[in-house]
Amino acid sequence: DVFKSNGATEFPEINDFIPFRFEAVDSNNPVNTDVIAFRAFLEDFTDNFNASHNSFNYNGRGETFYTYNGFTRNIDFQFKIAAQSKEEIKPLYTKLNYLVSNTTPEYSDVGRMRTPFIKLTVGDWCNRVPGVLNSIGLTWQKDYPWQIENSDNILMLPHVLDVIVKFTPIHNFLPEKSILRVNPL
Repeated sequence: DVFKSNGATEFPEINDFIPFRFEAVDSNNPVNTDVIAFRAFLEDFTDNFNASHNSFNYNGRGETFYTYNGFTRNIDFQFKIAAQSKEEIKPLYTKLNYLVSNTTPEYSDVGRMRTPFIKLTVGDWCNRVPGVLNSIGLTWQKDYPWQIENSDNILMLPHVLDVIVKFTPIHNFLPEKSILRVNPL
């Protein structure tokens, strides 16, 4: 389901083994979010920390010298969603469509394009980490069943999908070298 949040950090209406959810941040009031929770199987998870450096070569020196240029972090993961009955298909795809729409811009009341921000939670690895969705890929495999009868307003769609997410965190702290932060969560 999609739940409204007004800055709450706990969601008692969502009962997970580990917390796994996306929160679409309201651009007009960033304290408020729409919580998008899936009953899902986490298939893959990669957290990449990347430094970039400027390189300089000086006349008369054979080695290259480096100065720090920047830092990026990318989180890539994959999960599997499944509708357990034909009645679950429409709510599942409604949430999925809302999640995918967060890769497109949103517009202010005056027509100005804005970035949709997300808060990602995956257990305690990422606990409401703000950032942006770079891409969401949807894949279907040939052994996944489809709803083949379009009756009672039930859509003819796969019951199971693989979802591939590429997420870039925007930290709400200063990423810096520190023994206290082994993993900037």
